[in-house]
Amino acid sequence: MIPLTHCKNKKIFVLGLGLSGESAIRALEAGGAYVSAWDDDDLVRRNYFRRGKNIINPKEISVEDLDVLFLSPGIDTKKSPQKKFIDEFSRKKKSIICDIQLFVDEISHRKRNDKIIMLTGTNGKSTTSMMIYHILDKLGKKVQVGGNIGTTGVLDFDLSDQDITFIIELSSYQIELSPNIKPDIGILLNISPDHLDRHGNMDKYIDIKFDIFKNQNEDDISIIGLDGDIVSSEIKKRNFESNLISYKNNSLDKNKIAELHTNGEVSKYDISKISASYKITYPSNITACIACMHAMKIDFHSYCKHFDSFKGLRHRTELIHEYKNIQYINDSKATNADATKQALTLFDNIYWILGGVEKYGGISQITQYFSKIKKAYLIGESADSLSKTLFNSKVEYENCVTLRNAINSSTKDAEKSKSRVTILFSPACASFDQYKNFEERGLEFTSIVGEVVRERNEIRQIN
Repeated sequence: MIPLTHCKNKKIFVLGLGLSGESAIRALEAGGAYVSAWDDDDLVRRNYFRRGKNIINPKEISVEDLDVLFLSPGIDTKKSPQKKFIDEFSRKKKSIICDIQLFVDEISHRKRNDKIIMLTGTNGKSTTSMMIYHILDKLGKKVQVGGNIGTTGVLDFDLSDQDITFIIELSSYQIELSPNIKPDIGILLNISPDHLDRHGNMDKYIDIKFDIFKNQNEDDISIIGLDGDIVSSEIKKRNFESNLISYKNNSLDKNKIAELHTNGEVSKYDISKISASYKITYPSNITACIACMHAMKIDFHSYCKHFDSFKGLRHRTELIHEYKNIQYINDSKATNADATKQALTLFDNIYWILGGVEKYGGISQITQYFSKIKKAYLIGESADSLSKTLFNSKVEYENCVTLRNAINSSTKDAEKSKSRVTILFSPACASFDQYKNFEERGLEFTSIVGEVVRERNEIRQIN
């Protein structure tokens, strides 16, 4: 935990007592700030109050008496019961920030000489963040990773050492609440429609993603993956004071070469010695990682071998079990169609489990991959809507309602095949209709698959 010394004697209101809110309170109090807080969940408030903490209803405090509003990134300001309170901060032109901004300001206040790598994108953020961390760690660098990944918030970083490389994964929500971030290396992997219910429209979402670069100057580096028309066209509209490195996300498919473009110069990296499975599973992640190492002036041959020891992430194209001719893949982290597209490109003879809270556009933008699907199994609130796209694409489907039903049904169907097949749980939807988050959803998939496989193996042994 980092004492936020730059906030000493400031009056800060923390709205939202989730992981980032709790972490912020500890760090702010340790740094000498005056902290008051609120959460709209009554149970959360009571638990917080029992610990002797200062709970104040926003309706009972004047914005004039506060310096900063800390807003948990998960709070939708348009729908929050405290919208009036939040809007008043905006009108008074007072800071509304999250933990990312607090961290950056503390690093600046302490005049530290660390390197900060910030990474965003619609898909692939966590995998690429961990891949960069893995490579730097293997090279013996002092490196820490956190932000919108796992349970390590940036205020939980360890500053006891010097000259650390911090890798920070950023969601659009966090960027929106971090107006003054300035990474030494900023990375934008890709952009596709997501979170439009929160941001209002695609243009706003794109602007927020590109805000990762807005405070950079000639001493900094911007790395951008040219994924489709959106990013490529946006680059032409924007001025970059930083040094720009771009790459095509499909570059590994051509002659086993990763190709980077920097101010008109082309750098090529032969990745033919990287494990074939990794080139298939993580093509754009590998290129982004190479671009980051290139920006850091790290010799390719010193780290190329370390790609093969990268284990990937839980809930992202994760092989759970193999039973007879079936492999079960947990891709619960695929919360939108573009993320599921990555999984559909990796496998054949797919029995596809999908559904949840539908995102903008549903699955209509990935219909070109439906020829790989033997049958689809729908769960959650979006089943009816998604089934229309499947029906129009002539994909056989079944509405299973629950994940357990979908696993049982897909296993029965897959067992009948004489070929090697994949039961792919890649929901292409958010999890909030039936689960707390994609991790909980992925863990249930893993648990149920384990039960199903054990039961069938026991029956085989008896017979």
